[in-house]
Amino acid sequence: MRTKQAIFATALLATSAFAVTAPDLPMTGWATQNGGTTGGAGKTTVTVSNVDDLRAYAEKGGYTIYVKPGTYTVPSKSAINVGDNVTIYGYQGAIIAQTYTGTKNEDNTVLNIVGDNVIIRNIVVKGAGAVDKDAGDCMHVQGGSHVWIDHVEVYDGEDGNLDVINGANYVTISWSKFHYTSASSNHQFSNLIGNSDSKTTDSGKLKTTMHHNWWADGAKERMPRVRFGEVHVANNLFDSDDASHCVRAAYKANLRVEGNVFIGVNKPIDLYDGDYTAVYSNGNYTENTSGNSGSGTNSNAFTPTYSMSITDVSTKAKAYALRDSIQLYAGATLPDPGSSGTVTPASSSATESSSSVASSSSVKSSSSIATSSSSAAVSGAAALTKHGSGSATQTVAQGEAIASFYYTIENATGATVTGLPDGVAGTLDGLNITISGSVSATAAVGTYKFTVTTTGATANVSKSGTITVTAANSTASSSSVALSSSSEKSSSSVAISSSSETVLSSSSEEVVESSSSEATEAISMVNVAKTQMSLSPAVISSTSTLRFTAAHPGMVRVTLMNAMGIAVQSVRVYANAGENSVNLSRRSIASGTYYLNVRGAGLSLSRRVKVD
Repeated sequence: MRTKQAIFATALLATSAFAVTAPDLPMTGWATQNGGTTGGAGKTTVTVSNVDDLRAYAEKGGYTIYVKPGTYTVPSKSAINVGDNVTIYGYQGAIIAQTYTGTKNEDNTVLNIVGDNVIIRNIVVKGAGAVDKDAGDCMHVQGGSHVWIDHVEVYDGEDGNLDVINGANYVTISWSKFHYTSASSNHQFSNLIGNSDSKTTDSGKLKTTMHHNWWADGAKERMPRVRFGEVHVANNLFDSDDASHCVRAAYKANLRVEGNVFIGVNKPIDLYDGDYTAVYSNGNYTENTSGNSGSGTNSNAFTPTYSMSITDVSTKAKAYALRDSIQLYAGATLPDPGSSGTVTPASSSATESSSSVASSSSVKSSSSIATSSSSAAVSGAAALTKHGSGSATQTVAQGEAIASFYYTIENATGATVTGLPDGVAGTLDGLNITISGSVSATAAVGTYKFTVTTTGATANVSKSGTITVTAANSTASSSSVALSSSSEKSSSSVAISSSSETVLSSSSEEVVESSSSEATEAISMVNVAKTQMSLSPAVISSTSTLRFTAAHPGMVRVTLMNAMGIAVQSVRVYANAGENSVNLSRRSIASGTYYLNVRGAGLSLSRRVKVD
């Protein structure tokens, strides 16, 4: 099947870079509390390719369910009621669809989470189109507890996208995207937490954390609207031009709203009728907003029983770094089950390491990550415990990925890591710090001693290890290209059909794994068939057509990066199996060399391109 799309997207100008290959970040927030959330871990693993099997395993409970690519349409009045101890994880291209009902009050909900200990990841849930008929949602957590919803894309829910209702508790919703398309004509109200003032039984429940989510085009209200619950809204992105209000504090709501980015929206924080319990607002970034952005709030809101790092968005540069990371990775962007690659973002608090070669084989490095936490300092002795298959003492060649591993942090508020080679970073998420990445092809050869140190405890502790970097072999060296510091860094906003576009270098037939450093860093390259990705005309002066072949249908992220490894534009499109084409328009992007990345639907491709 051949698919052609013209992309018209809001221009993005990134101010920091993102890791394109990194391990899945562990959960944080309310889902980690009161026993935690493990889903179907340790249970039987099954793979499904039809809605009947998906329903059978999900409702029975006690399974890890991998969902193959395809569209799974759930009939109206027949929601999939997800039971206990379940993980649902989608391949790229797995879409669960809502059936439209024109009947008022008919429940056409798709996924209804009623069980305890449930994880939903890497799924697209497509609604039938929002209309005001009091129909069903795409998803709700209805009475379920210990639920983690991560990297999902939910849009066009007929009544809502994703609600947390009827006594649900200990819920974390992270790295997810909520939006509406032209299929929605009314009632673009995305997320309720608590669905009635009269449900006083919700008091003391509805504990929900929402972090690194994106409320995008078409979302008008309920991002979320909260009743009763202790709800933590942290490090999210709100940039829907249609927003009449974003976070609404309704009856008895107890809210912490911190470190969020609000751009071009009305009423970032809506105090509504003033009958909330408490609203604490701190450290949010606002730009071109109207209405209340936190004034009138107070510090009497709940204090989380978990520790969670909050990314600083106090400046435009920091806010845009978080914005770009969320726009790039929110939604169903995780790798397929069993894939060695991942597409989860590095913490924007990470800084690139800088290395210098000593006279011996020992190499010095000054990499570190900043930490912050919403919890106060912890008294007593801290502890670090290593997990993961990667060793704390390992050897890796230039340009190769290390075997990742992580440390859990106990009795402390965070941690720092120093001494890593270029390309390897520490990612702090809650009380876990992950060491991962690919050693830069230009990293100095030698032994790097890294040290992880807790912060925020009265007695902090450290643990160390070594990563020994060896020279790449001649084949690897010949198939890599270093980005020189003199490469042009574009200052223009671009839109893949709007401003930036990339031009395929006529002499390049390589596919490139993109790098993620603001510092000069190499991009490792592998030869692939020319037909996998092409651009015509090869040099964009006005408009060119990008063609790529997808192995299966799914969402594809098309990203333009400048020669410093900084994303200057990113947009998502739906690709069908087979050849797809996308029209790219230059508009105002500056001339220079760029890298065009296509990821998703089984693809991980990049090409060096030029604009002239």
